[in-house]
Amino acid sequence: MIELSHLYKSYQGKEVLHDISLTINERQTVCVIGPSGCGKTTLLRCMAGLEKDCQPKAMSQKPKAKIGMVFQKFNLFENMTVLQNLTLAPIHVLKMKKEDAESLAMEHLKSVGLAGKASYMPSQLSAGQQQRVAIARCLVMKPEVLLLDEPLSALDPVASGEVMEVLRKLKKEITLVMVTHNLTAVTEIADRVIFINEGMICEDGTVEEVLLSPQQEATKNFISRQKNLFYTINSQDFDRPELNTRIELYCNRFGLGGQAHRFVQLAVEELLNIIPLNDRIELVLSKNENEVRMSLDIDFEGDNKKYLSEENVSEENFLSLNILQGLCDVIEENVETDNHHIHIELNQERLLLR
Repeated sequence: MIELSHLYKSYQGKEVLHDISLTINERQTVCVIGPSGCGKTTLLRCMAGLEKDCQPKAMSQKPKAKIGMVFQKFNLFENMTVLQNLTLAPIHVLKMKKEDAESLAMEHLKSVGLAGKASYMPSQLSAGQQQRVAIARCLVMKPEVLLLDEPLSALDPVASGEVMEVLRKLKKEITLVMVTHNLTAVTEIADRVIFINEGMICEDGTVEEVLLSPQQEATKNFISRQKNLFYTINSQDFDRPELNTRIELYCNRFGLGGQAHRFVQLAVEELLNIIPLNDRIELVLSKNENEVRMSLDIDFEGDNKKYLSEENVSEENFLSLNILQGLCDVIEENVETDNHHIHIELNQERLLLR
């Protein structure tokens, strides 16, 4: 069991979590949802004991639970094999003999369908396989609670399905707390859904209660936006072909014109040519429910300026800006200190082209 009582957390004077109280029972699968920046990941980190200055410090686990956490970026050691990644902690933390640690590691690699990859390096694995290795690495430490931060983020449908298969098995054995934007995954796996907005719990209930009959306006607005494509970019060398594939599948899902996905891909490509790719970028592609209308929202950190302003755009990116302006009916950019939000509405006629 995990119990939080009146939890607060601030960063640089800004409150991120406000008066969070909740109890998570043994072998319960809880999905935490909410808009980007609402405090979901911070909540997981507080549960894991990674945030030392949470207030009050009296976050209790009754009885004391062993907690493992799977991070969004996998965090595998690139200079070690898959097997070595799994045996490192059991040998050095649990003081297990090498042969016992390897036996345990192989058992868990088999459970996630990767027994044949034990000698591989992380760079030889797909993103979905790396995520499953990260889960197995947590399992060798025999956690009673597994915290997962966006485990399906940036995975293609096949890889997401493989990870979900692992999680469906795990939910019968241990407590799972998963932060996710993927509402399809939530409906498949959750016993309980918690919606967080602006650092506070707004709704807490079953899938049916929170997703189908939300009471709060913020929850309703969030869910209505979830018929969307979410993609997270963490570096300049992100997988562009994968993003383009997901855009194509998303457009096809709504039966848009044969050229629609190329038009959307071009708009995204030109926008990413202009903004900095030095840090995490959250991209959300949305289709209006009742019209052939599509919008793109991007959140990122950058300099305190508007990147899509003609006076600020560099000479080498001026063509990209002109192309983007021709592809869109609406371009809006809001800047608060270093935080940027760009909202784009794509040209409706181009979405109908065959």
